[in-house]
Amino acid sequence: MEDIYEEMIAASQEIAASFPLPRFYTCCSQWIHLSRSVFFQDGKVLKCRALVQEELTNNYGHGLDHAEKVAVEAGALAYMEGLRQTLQEPAQLQVGILAQMAGLLHDLRRGEKDHAQSSASAAGKIIRDFSFSQEDEQVIVEAIANHEAFVEPKRIDSTLGQMVSDALYDADKFRWGPDNFTLTLWEMLRFSQVPMARLLRRFPKGMKGIAKIKNTFRSETGRVYGPEFIDLGLAIGEKIYQFLQGRFATELTREEANKME
Repeated sequence: MEDIYEEMIAASQEIAASFPLPRFYTCCSQWIHLSRSVFFQDGKVLKCRALVQEELTNNYGHGLDHAEKVAVEAGALAYMEGLRQTLQEPAQLQVGILAQMAGLLHDLRRGEKDHAQSSASAAGKIIRDFSFSQEDEQVIVEAIANHEAFVEPKRIDSTLGQMVSDALYDADKFRWGPDNFTLTLWEMLRFSQVPMARLLRRFPKGMKGIAKIKNTFRSETGRVYGPEFIDLGLAIGEKIYQFLQGRFATELTREEANKME
């Protein structure tokens, strides 16, 4: 089955390449570039990345690549929200770093029930050695506990904490767009070994679930750009679904025949 997943990743990425990138990457490139620069230069962020690298290996399709994307884009969103709320530059940089830390740590316990709370608990233990203030530690932990989809978010007491929480949620849910169909889905299937025929039966229902994310983005910036991620993902997903129906027509026919026996 290993070759099948690699084949599906390549085919899905080829399909996705015919679609435009989400506007977030062009309209907000200044802030993404700033966040990426900080991500690879800040000592605490680099230390955190090194600590979680092994824990995020084979993490149910939510490994280090996922965590890094979420961290960088959460940082960019936090910078933009900080600017909108007229934070001074030191506070803007701080909120970005806290969002990046939350992004790196948010899926530490991805395979567990109530993984947001479990990941928040695990993150709290890790960041005790990072010389953050107690308030900043709480911001990171609360943001992670608050990032689950389709769960009523807890209101955060501080403005800075709410910005980090919203930025983490939105950057994580950006991944429900094109990334979900070109990589995450296949990595999850590689772990679970779900037969392709079963995937195809579940595909339309999964698409409907993803569509529900469109109206859940929390930050002002996320509400502007997030729905496009989902629309693009669904359009790519529909093309992939059509491709899969042809590619695995034999498996579908065989499964239907087995049901009739």
